[in-house]
Amino acid sequence: MVDARPAGQLHALTSMRFVAAFVVLLHHLPLAMPGLVGLLSLAQAGYVGVTFFFVLSGFVLTWGWTSTSRVSDFYIKRAARVYPLHVLTAFAMALLLGRAGVDWTALPANLVLLQAWSPDPAVYLSFVGAAWSLSCEVFFYVCFPLLVSLLSRCRHVIRWAVAIVAATIAGGTLVSMVWPSSAEYLYHLPMFRLADFTVGILVCLAIRRGWRLVIGPAAAAALVATVYLCVLLAQTSTGSGIERSWFYSVLMVLPFGLLIASLAGRELSGGVPLLRAKGLVLLGQWSFALYLVHGVVLAALQEHVRELRGAPAVIVGMAVVALVVTSSWLVHTLYERPIEAAVRRRWTRRRVAGVAEAATIVRTGTASSLTSPRQTQ
Repeated sequence: MVDARPAGQLHALTSMRFVAAFVVLLHHLPLAMPGLVGLLSLAQAGYVGVTFFFVLSGFVLTWGWTSTSRVSDFYIKRAARVYPLHVLTAFAMALLLGRAGVDWTALPANLVLLQAWSPDPAVYLSFVGAAWSLSCEVFFYVCFPLLVSLLSRCRHVIRWAVAIVAATIAGGTLVSMVWPSSAEYLYHLPMFRLADFTVGILVCLAIRRGWRLVIGPAAAAALVATVYLCVLLAQTSTGSGIERSWFYSVLMVLPFGLLIASLAGRELSGGVPLLRAKGLVLLGQWSFALYLVHGVVLAALQEHVRELRGAPAVIVGMAVVALVVTSSWLVHTLYERPIEAAVRRRWTRRRVAGVAEAATIVRTGTASSLTSPRQTQ
């Protein structure tokens, strides 16, 4: 079991959440503004930013988990974190799509975050398309208490991480050969993407046991950039896109894991001052809102910006990015954070009240058992 020592916050990893969300935004921006395709060609493989989120999620949840953590607390906190913003953006997108007609049959699966299990794009990309990754995260959350308990018993956790990535590539290749049409399905299938999350858990366990990466954050970032450019080159030169996205995403798992390990190790020794800057940390705190809100903003504006080309497209594109960041700040400040905090406070009060009530019952029962002999005399 994971030890019970307190785990401090790693602000550099919070800042990196914004970087990953911003890359996803740049990847999606040309969908609304085709005039920016050439300028944002480096972001064509930006979907791998989701892989970073999955690995980081496993790492961060394990970092905060101890032998005294309560499963019920974990699930309530995760629900408070994910569902309010998901529901808000889903209905906001429904209002936007309602003018052009919307298929409401996918709404139930979307609201309960089961859409990623469907092979139908009309379901797993329904309403806010990026929410398919939340469907994966919910599955990860369900598995996490058992996963962290089992993996914490592993001795050579880094070897396990490498083995899981290798097995995932082998399994994905086999499935794609037997069932060619499954390639796109693998990319968003929660069971398949569990490997990303598991590697994050294993890397965190290694860090908590004292393992430190021999290379620094700059070298780890260079490795990530190199693998990303190789993925981008392979994707563009072969013309492969969705059908190979699962493979390209898996290739990024270990580089992302090493980057996270390097940043965490360096911050524990007092390094990485840039990523600990207050402004970047704040942007990182807005990253979840940015990740979900950007799809709504792009959907609302695409009719007005789709035909722009050249300098006007660049200027308006920058304005759209600024609007998305500002919107994410407002949504985080006025909606996401207050609701999450309120749910957590209510759950804490309810749990404390339950503990106090149980203690009272125990005390009353004990007192009754002590006085009952006298009463019967």
